[in-house]
Amino acid sequence: MVFSIGSADWSHIGNLAPLVKEKLGALGSSRVTSSMILTGDLAGAGIATSTWDSVDASIAGRAALYDDPEAQAVFGAAGWTPMALNIGQVLGEFGDGEGAYSVGVSAVSTNHDPAQNERLSDMVWGVASNHGVNGMRSVRAIAAGDQTGSYLNIFYTDSVDGYLAASAELGQSADFIGFMADNGGRITGRTINRTMG
Repeated sequence: MVFSIGSADWSHIGNLAPLVKEKLGALGSSRVTSSMILTGDLAGAGIATSTWDSVDASIAGRAALYDDPEAQAVFGAAGWTPMALNIGQVLGEFGDGEGAYSVGVSAVSTNHDPAQNERLSDMVWGVASNHGVNGMRSVRAIAAGDQTGSYLNIFYTDSVDGYLAASAELGQSADFIGFMADNGGRITGRTINRTMG
């Protein structure tokens, strides 16, 4: 997954989001979404998330997008200014990765055993899916500045309240608390995003 973060005049989102989705899809991305970051240090910025079969394909696709005259015109009109580009490896997917909102929960761990990541994801999804969360992706940051090496669970939901109820249940779960303690796990941040296209 590639996370392209930037600022723009969001009155142009009606042109910007569909164009990015169409162009990156045509260039080989299997999934493209645009969101507005609502919380945290980057609140007010936008994020275009795209999924690719390889990092090489994502780099070529991004370069082709920025070379496209139609994209250049739309980016120029919107005043799109890139701020960050992060790349992550998808470790697992659960449910339907769509929703009016997404919540990204970042964490660090001292135990990088893939089997433990699967165990944690199964535990978290078991709770989240009972609270109306539509889907979840587990991602490892592989080229993301200061966050490289950390983990990100992205929850897709039509109700942030539903996600927060799941989070509260996990926060009181002896299994979850014990797992995090045993594996040196610690949540480091959380952002709420509104899906724009």
